[in-house]
Amino acid sequence: MLDIKAIFLAAGRGVRMGERGRMTPKGLISIGEQTFLEEAVATLVAHGIGNARAVTGHLAAHYGELAATRCPDLDLRHNPDFEMKGSLQSLLVGLEGEDGPCLLLESDLIFEPRAVAATIARPDRSALLVSGATGAGDEVHVWADEADGDLCLRDMSKRVDRWPDTPHGELVGLTYLTGDAVRHLKRIGPDLVRNNAMEDYENGLVELARSHPVTCPKVEDLAWAEVDDEAMLARAAEKVYPRILAARSR
Repeated sequence: MLDIKAIFLAAGRGVRMGERGRMTPKGLISIGEQTFLEEAVATLVAHGIGNARAVTGHLAAHYGELAATRCPDLDLRHNPDFEMKGSLQSLLVGLEGEDGPCLLLESDLIFEPRAVAATIARPDRSALLVSGATGAGDEVHVWADEADGDLCLRDMSKRVDRWPDTPHGELVGLTYLTGDAVRHLKRIGPDLVRNNAMEDYENGLVELARSHPVTCPKVEDLAWAEVDDEAMLARAAEKVYPRILAARSR
């Protein structure tokens, strides 16, 4: 097994999922036989990453039940401030006690195996995975600049016109952080949260990238989807999940 800690951000309230989000954390929604989080954990294990932690908040007891029954090796950490602070605070909770490499994942994702392989391909370099255009709605666009032969993170935004040049790709939601990056983010993160309690983890990564290069590997045709509302869930089930199943069988 690889010495990489997987950290799932799973504290969000899922407001846009409506009634489903009030009853079920987004990471525990399912399209196939397993929940999103269980499928992600299985994909990580297949790539040699067996050490996983989930940062909980909304409906945390549901994750406790999952860990007690079907994922006994899942390490749970609770963010008690999940209603008052943003996802950067959840990330900082997830990084507590860690000083080695970590793989950060959003919990409301489905993705094919290539996503993990591309993100951890170069263990000596931090990496934020991007894809080609998906047309899924609510995309986060990523801009990158060349540095030492790599395209490295400049900025991220839902506004495609934030910069005059064309974005490098779309944020997928998997980010690999080297030990140096983890330690640096733990140093700068608390001040960012103090300045803006609702700071999201994406802005934390952009701030990290100002002094620690974060490469942006791209898989143009990656099969993946984020699920924020019922329309996105329907799209994921109808258009994306079959491609993921096909990729797993190859």
